[in-house]
Amino acid sequence: MARTRAFLTPNTLLAFDIDGTLAPIVDRPWDARVPNEVQKGLATLAAHAKVAIITGRAVEDARPMLGFTPQYLVGNHGAEGVPGMENISAQCARVCRAWLDELASGNEPWREVDGIVLEDKTYTLSFHYRHARDHRAAQRLLVGRTAGLLPVPTLLDDKSVLNLLPPGSPDKGEALTMLLAQSRSDRALYVGDDASDEAVFRMRSPAVLSVRVEPHEASAANLYLKGQKDVARLVRELVRIVAPADSSLPPDTRKGAAA
Repeated sequence: MARTRAFLTPNTLLAFDIDGTLAPIVDRPWDARVPNEVQKGLATLAAHAKVAIITGRAVEDARPMLGFTPQYLVGNHGAEGVPGMENISAQCARVCRAWLDELASGNEPWREVDGIVLEDKTYTLSFHYRHARDHRAAQRLLVGRTAGLLPVPTLLDDKSVLNLLPPGSPDKGEALTMLLAQSRSDRALYVGDDASDEAVFRMRSPAVLSVRVEPHEASAANLYLKGQKDVARLVRELVRIVAPADSSLPPDTRKGAAA
């Protein structure tokens, strides 16, 4: 925590992903929950600092998962909810509607594969194939099919979810950059866990300290946590730093995280 503690200032934006970060990954995405301890810690942080949630979920799906109201709630990997990007979001929605109309056809081969589900998130689309019997075959089928869509989508494929992003849609890095300006913050701490978060990790800006949940040799993150359970520990430590009067617990000295 030494590097994190040294990085934070009273004007730091604290930003978090949800799935795999604040909430454990589960077999059915609609069953995911942010643990109560984490929700309470985030609520305390939001009362003393600027907090942003930047998630791949739609905003209307993400909001009920949070037991507090963050200053910023950005959905669809950055394509929804960023102040000043409403026109771009509207264009993303138009593209996704056209894709959905095409993919909803009854003779689509992917519909014949048990375990593949298409999720309409308005500004992006997601194919979930975690429950497909053959993950690799399902992935090949979906990647091949999406290559035929116009305009050709940008793909984010991670943890058995293939995300379809309209060309030119903002990514999480662009969203965070906009939020830094909107909030007039001088720096940001960002915590995420997957391929979509690499857009932030790759920024390599001195104004951004990035933390990845679970180390990955190809990740560009500055720091890491060994596992998702360590997120609760990180939130507790952030509360001690940002809102010491609201924290009566002694410092957590357990090993397990490098943030």
